[in-house]
Amino acid sequence: MTRGARPTICCALWAALVITALLPASRAAAASSPAGRWAGDIDTPGGQKAQIFLVLEEKSGAWSGSLEDPVQGTAALSDLKVTATAVTFRFQPAGAPFGLDFSGTYVAGEDGLNGKFSFQGSAKAVTFKRVGTPGAPAAGATGTAATGTAAADSAAVVVRLKHPYRLAVTGRLGWWASLHSVKDEQYTVNNLTAAAPAFDGAVKLYPLDGLAVFVRGVRAGQSVTNDTALLAPYSHNGMTADSYLSLDGVEFGVAGYLGRKLMPKSHFNPYLTGGAGSYTWTMTSAGRGTAPMTIAQAPLTGSSLGGWFGAGTEYALGRKLALDFECSWRFFLTRDTKAWRDSESIWGNTLAWAMSAGVTYGF
Repeated sequence: MTRGARPTICCALWAALVITALLPASRAAAASSPAGRWAGDIDTPGGQKAQIFLVLEEKSGAWSGSLEDPVQGTAALSDLKVTATAVTFRFQPAGAPFGLDFSGTYVAGEDGLNGKFSFQGSAKAVTFKRVGTPGAPAAGATGTAATGTAAADSAAVVVRLKHPYRLAVTGRLGWWASLHSVKDEQYTVNNLTAAAPAFDGAVKLYPLDGLAVFVRGVRAGQSVTNDTALLAPYSHNGMTADSYLSLDGVEFGVAGYLGRKLMPKSHFNPYLTGGAGSYTWTMTSAGRGTAPMTIAQAPLTGSSLGGWFGAGTEYALGRKLALDFECSWRFFLTRDTKAWRDSESIWGNTLAWAMSAGVTYGF
């Protein structure tokens, strides 16, 4: 090797070392910002995996972005704050009464974005992987990130969770209107009942977003007519215009919600419901808590099975709060010809239309 060749080889080795040392730095510099398009995996309410896409863009020091979620829909981010190491924002699609808060950490050396979505005291971790060039909009997008978001938002069908909680309590006031069927003007005691207020309270479990099972306590009843001519045949049984049929019990039911299918963008969430219960009842002579009427000197009181089916709707007021409206047909198997002999023409089963309104609170 000549002396002139040695400096040339040394320079080449030195250049190679410098280039090798600068390559990681150049990669880190190229990805020293969380700007770009990111993809992350989440669990859907159906228990399956789905991908969400996060787009972040910086212009003149101002940040903007959007999130594409197959459950909630697509929307621009609000309260977006980006630093060299952290990203936080709020995601709430138009029309959704509640949103998700994200808090994440950006690691420039690894070009990684990790964080968690928080909602009603619970959190879910998400790891994002870059799928777009830093500082550039998503592949195939035109214009700014905001323009892409608006286009995606107009095309997306927003399907959001209607029940972002597992447990809830419901309290309702009701009005139970009497339901009669009279033939040949032959009135039984049950056909002389009249509408009266009611109250019920339930604890609900949501195994699915569109399904609730619940246990409910009911305190209700029926007043009676004030028509003295109709009451007269039963005066010797102790029936008066102040008589009252109390119907208190415990119910077990289900509700199937149709809102995600029929009106995914709406605050309304219609449902079908039904169930059965056990009820303690008494036909009193002068109001709730007074002495019962009698048939053949046997007190008109007992315990019976019953049930209902009907339809209603919720209306979301916020993340945890919703109004509840329901109309249902109720029946109670109060007839018992063994306990009250020869009572077919006097006492039978009880029917009612129940209209209820109340509030549901989830937690």
